[in-house]
Amino acid sequence: MTRIVLACAVLHNKRQMSGEPNPDVQDDRDEQPDVQNFDGPMDGRGVRNILIEQYFV
Repeated sequence: MTRIVLACAVLHNKRQMSGEPNPDVQDDRDEQPDVQNFDGPMDGRGVRNILIEQYFV
């Protein structure tokens, strides 16, 4: 773990010393998917089946 941190620090410093600009980092944490209100059976299996159909099929 220490070697990874050290390698990242060395690469970061080399990038700064060479004058390269900061890379464009896109932060997708602020973007949330549209969520629809659940309208279906309120038992465990029904909810699971609806979620599977909506997101995984």
